[in-house]
Amino acid sequence: MAQIGLRDLHFAILLEDSKSVLEYEAPEILIGAINATINPTVNTQELYADDQLWESVSALGKIDVEIETADLPLKLRAKLGGHTMENGVLIEKSTDVAPHIALGFKSLKSSGKYRYVWLLKGIAEPMAEDYSTKGDNVEHKTPKLKLTFMPRAHDGEWKHTADEDTENFTGADGWFDHVPGVTTIEDGGF
Repeated sequence: MAQIGLRDLHFAILLEDSKSVLEYEAPEILIGAINATINPTVNTQELYADDQLWESVSALGKIDVEIETADLPLKLRAKLGGHTMENGVLIEKSTDVAPHIALGFKSLKSSGKYRYVWLLKGIAEPMAEDYSTKGDNVEHKTPKLKLTFMPRAHDGEWKHTADEDTENFTGADGWFDHVPGVTTIEDGGF
C-alpha cells in the first residue's frame, strides 16, 4: 500500500537508556506535520574468494531523519535542542547539549488505514533557517529538523512500525501514550 498522509507527530525526551532501565518523559505533540524522511545508513563489507563474491556482511550505521512541520514554536525548539528560554527569547549557545528523543507519527495508507511508527533514540542537530523577502508570489518557509537516530543501549531496538490493518495489532488507540519498551523499577530490586 502507498503512504498518502502524515499526522500526529509526537516526541518524547529520553531520560535514561541503560541495560536495566529505559525511561522517557510523556510524549508531546508537534503540530503541523508536513514531511518525515527516514534514511538508514547501511555499511557493507564484501569478501571475494575463488574469483567470486564469497561473503557480504552489512551493519546498520546512523539513521538520518528529517522532519518538516508547519511551525516549530521557540519553546519546543528550546526543548529539542537543549537550549534555554528567558523572557520569551530563545537563547542558543555553543555549549548546549540536545537531549535524546523518541519520535512517533502515523501515516495514512491508500487502503484508508494507518501505519504507526516510533523511532526510539535520536538527537537533533542545530536547525538551519531560511528567510526571504515576500515578493509577488508568497513562498512558505517551514522549519526542518534534522536528527540522527541510533539503536537503544537497553535493547538494541531503533524503530517500531505497525499497520492498523494487521490482524493482531491492537495498539492503535494507545500508540502515542508512551514510547514502546519503557521499564519500571520495582521496590527492592537491584
